[in-house]
Amino acid sequence: MPRIDLPPRPEFELTQGYAPPEHDPGPFASIPVGEIGGLTRFGVRIETLPPGSASSMRHWHSEEDEFALLLDGELTLVEDTGETEMRPGEAAGFPRGRPNGHHFVNRSAAEASFLIAGNRSPADICTYSGQDRQCRQIGGRGVMTRRDGTPLEPSDASVPTVEDPVPDVPGAVIDAAAAPHLSGGSYPPPHDAVTTRRSWIRLGAAAGLTRLGVNLVTIAPGGFSSLRHWHTGVDEFLIMRAGELTLVEDEAETPMRPGDCAAFPAGNGIGHHLRNDTDAPAVFLVMSDTNERDTCHYPDVDLVAHVDGARRWYRLRDGTVIKEF
Repeated sequence: MPRIDLPPRPEFELTQGYAPPEHDPGPFASIPVGEIGGLTRFGVRIETLPPGSASSMRHWHSEEDEFALLLDGELTLVEDTGETEMRPGEAAGFPRGRPNGHHFVNRSAAEASFLIAGNRSPADICTYSGQDRQCRQIGGRGVMTRRDGTPLEPSDASVPTVEDPVPDVPGAVIDAAAAPHLSGGSYPPPHDAVTTRRSWIRLGAAAGLTRLGVNLVTIAPGGFSSLRHWHTGVDEFLIMRAGELTLVEDEAETPMRPGDCAAFPAGNGIGHHLRNDTDAPAVFLVMSDTNERDTCHYPDVDLVAHVDGARRWYRLRDGTVIKEF
């Protein structure tokens, strides 16, 4: 079943072989929700930081987008460009290739939790701000190196400082009010009637993410998130934020309430959508990787969607193209 049964928060632990003492971020707890849900194309974790801890060393990625949503408590987002206090429901996006080192620091007196997601790329290089340190994917695993590629031995060795310039780039906190707001959908008639009570905010697009799609979706009473569907080339993940929805799958219906998560790995063949059976709007955050090639199947209707590079189209099961979108 795609709804994820989240385990209790694990005990706080220290990262081994990651950082020298002067940059140690401190203890943390992590739940690999994407891995539990079977996702392979991007990672999703729920991280909890006790007072005084940081999420990581300050860093940025060359080939991996990152998205963060604060769930509970208060954290300070520390970037190369400045600092921002963040509260539950606020989000930040870190586009690949933008040299704005960042991490979260818990300067409050209570624990704080956040959801963090990122696409996966074997070509990624993670650079640590102010340090002659990077992490590269070598032989299928992350290896700590100097910026010239020389491996660090041990991996958490102290390294010289580097004077990185302050980047002339936007801050990472997403202004949801200024992000693109859309409603309805792209289905050809008569299927377009299914999504008339759906609206969404394109948080990922507002942050400049190109490898990870992130939308905050609202379903009005009596509405649906989509036609029931499944993807061949795209992973999907959602977390409920407000209200209650029913997750409808091939042979099951499951209530989804705030904090509940669900994952839909590419190719799993389980048609799914969300339905609002209540008398109040419901909100969920959904994310997916942006694969350039994907086929989406709709098991309840004669419809198939394709993505191939810049081209997107709907066809009937017999191959007849009925709409480009």
